Amino acid sequence: MPKSTFFHLSEEKQLRLLEAASIEFSRVALKEASIANIVKLAEIPRGSFYQYFEDKEDLYYYYFDLLSQDRKSEITKCVQESDGDLFDGMENYFSKFALEVLSGPHAGFYKHFYMENDYCSMVRISPELQTIKKKSEKSQKKRHGHQLYNLIDQSKLKIADEKEFKMVMEILMNIVFTSIVEGYQKDDDSLKKDSNEIINDFKIKLNWIKNGLSK
Repeated sequence: MPKSTFFHLSEEKQLRLLEAASIEFSRVALKEASIANIVKLAEIPRGSFYQYFEDKEDLYYYYFDLLSQDRKSEITKCVQESDGDLFDGMENYFSKFALEVLSGPHAGFYKHFYMENDYCSMVRISPELQTIKKKSEKSQKKRHGHQLYNLIDQSKLKIADEKEFKMVMEILMNIVFTSIVEGYQKDDDSLKKDSNEIINDFKIKLNWIKNGLSK
């Protein structure tokens, strides 16, 4: 999180710094990003940067969190719109999510993010992947932990309890993660999957989970 001094800045200065972060983190991965470039783009002294953030990682994850805010409740919304059907909801969610990540205004940032982070890192920093909070986080668990579990039509799933639901969601979100990464793995642009192909492949994988592979 930014230091309190960041929030004392005018909105114009905050946006200028975040825009500089967007440009730099879209240009290169986090480990290669340069604070010098960020402060130059933001037109602030280097010393001022450390009055607002601890380091570039602090700014990076804050920027990611801002991008994630609109997506945090998207899975829940899609499940609601699918009348509690988890698989239909996930299919709708991924169709929107893939387009945002692969061709949205922040596609450059997301490409470096997905190619440089493993799934464990994604779970750690992505609220939408954390289906159940730690028991010690009682207020967070009350607000987020049971919400999706209580919305799904449990009669359609072979799960015994919320623990098993968490396991199911980890499998599904792992498929989300790997499906996005697959779109970036080819060096030759002509061989890269387009959004429609990635979405269709995700639907196939989702159907395997839903119906099984055995004939």
